[in-house]
Amino acid sequence: MKLRLLDHLVCPIDKSRLELVQWEASSVKLSAEELGRIERVGLEPALFSTEITTGLLLNRTKKIFYPIHQGIPRMLVFPTGVARYFAEKHAERIARELPGFTLPQEKAMSGEETVLRTFSSEWVNYDWDEGSYWNLTHDVMYKSMNFMLNLSRRPVKDKLILEVGIGIGGSADYMARRAECELVGMDLSYADDPAYMHFGTNPFLHIVQGSAFAPQFRENTFDLVYSQGVLHHTFSTKSAFDQICKLPKLGGRLYVWVYNPHDDQRTLIRRAIMLMETVIRPLCCRLPASLQTVALLPLLPLYLIHQNFLAGRNGSPRIKYGLREAMHAARDRFTPRFAHRHTEEEVCRWFR
Repeated sequence: MKLRLLDHLVCPIDKSRLELVQWEASSVKLSAEELGRIERVGLEPALFSTEITTGLLLNRTKKIFYPIHQGIPRMLVFPTGVARYFAEKHAERIARELPGFTLPQEKAMSGEETVLRTFSSEWVNYDWDEGSYWNLTHDVMYKSMNFMLNLSRRPVKDKLILEVGIGIGGSADYMARRAECELVGMDLSYADDPAYMHFGTNPFLHIVQGSAFAPQFRENTFDLVYSQGVLHHTFSTKSAFDQICKLPKLGGRLYVWVYNPHDDQRTLIRRAIMLMETVIRPLCCRLPASLQTVALLPLLPLYLIHQNFLAGRNGSPRIKYGLREAMHAARDRFTPRFAHRHTEEEVCRWFR
């Protein structure tokens, strides 16, 4: 966690300012270009060069703490395995220095613990490879992002951006570097950990574990908030939208991309895949991760054949799938508990 992130965080329960308790930190050497970007926006270099790897964020009024574990603030309001591990590991020190303080004990939103488990399994074991991003080459993926977010006409240079659902963090790192913005990447799952491992050295990328239903930010904070393929995996896409839509500044922008039911009907192959999802996903999402892997193995040849031999015949650049990419795609399709579809008309109504 960069020291700068503290300026943006609040307690997700009552939106009060948090107090930092710093236990372990390191100093990161900034390049001349990075120092120039910091000077350009009038901030102190120490805010970006101080990396806190272990510590606490305190709400003294409620006597609760949020762990900073392995460089990531863990801002979920319900107990998780990692938060409990942290509390047990440092129990003696917490009791000595902060008597009476506990982890937050709020109730998770419906299905959140299952979603956390599912997408942690999907991303934690998926090693980053810039040669591929989903079924596209990385350069095509980035060009698509530029188009979708209209960055050529509305650049975000020196702006504050939030990505809700960063996954392994490749697109967030790209945005922070190429668009020269400061970006906060939030994810419910432990995908934050490989994201931090791969991209935590980027001084302008902040990674935090948190929930769209209880954002750890004040309203009217960001110049741009975007979420790509994430909100439909919550129990209520609209409820998640209603929370994150409060976060852009007046005059800021909000972009969301969610599944559309019409996309699943465009071709015979898509209709067949949707039929398989309707049958398999409700069963597969209830299995432990190891059994999900076993259950999905028979589907991998279908992904390999489609991606390696059928897709891209129209000339669009597509990557070749190996077993890793095929399993990742199968997990994304068949293991989430929720995968809602919404029409354009419905989503447009949310913005009004």
